Amino acid sequence: MTKTLRITIPEDLDYDGVFDGLMAEYCRQWKLTQVKTVNMGSLFRLNYQLTLKAGANEKAFIDALRCHNGNLEIALLQGENVSSE
Repeated sequence: MTKTLRITIPEDLDYDGVFDGLMAEYCRQWKLTQVKTVNMGSLFRLNYQLTLKAGANEKAFIDALRCHNGNLEIALLQGENVSSE
């Protein structure tokens, strides 16, 4: 099932490929679909479309992401057509 991952990162973190290792571990496929600045430009919000591997533990995936994004906001949403804020 396709999901949308919305993850906030600090502006000084280079978002290009930063999560590829975790994505490869937990996802069959993923694609960065949107990058948006938030909080007056001090943060980036990244949106990914992804498909988790069969049996992947969503909580473990989110916990691993939190270690990389400084414990900022993460949302894992059902479906392909989730509107952005």
